[in-house]
Amino acid sequence: MGLFAKDKTSAAPETGERGGGETSFFGAKLMVKGKVSGGGNLIVMGKLEGEFDLNGELVVAASALVNGEAKTVSVTVSGGFSGSLTAKQRIQLEKGAVVSGRLQAPNLSVADGAVLNGEIEMKQPSEGKPAAGDPARKQKK
Repeated sequence: MGLFAKDKTSAAPETGERGGGETSFFGAKLMVKGKVSGGGNLIVMGKLEGEFDLNGELVVAASALVNGEAKTVSVTVSGGFSGSLTAKQRIQLEKGAVVSGRLQAPNLSVADGAVLNGEIEMKQPSEGKPAAGDPARKQKK
């Protein structure tokens, strides 16, 4: 078998747990402006400016600077992010992250050493259940 040959029996399946199984990378030496959309995961290591509409996970590496509007399933930020960040499941800010703007997700995790300046909105997905502070939640005696 040659250096670049693939063993077809051990090839990764087309779909996986994280947004379709495919992961794309923007390298540390790249600067990209524009709109990114798709069904896979994205790891950003360089500079990226624009709109993101991903049905997967967005990872902003420690070396990355992202400016724009992102809509994803989940986001992990270790670098810099400025703009609007919306996740269906979770936003996770790692140590060293510097984030400014508007964040919206049902779950938010901010590690010690992360910097967050902006507005946070945490709405749980509606499942017909009243919110914690909702008077309808109180049971009648």
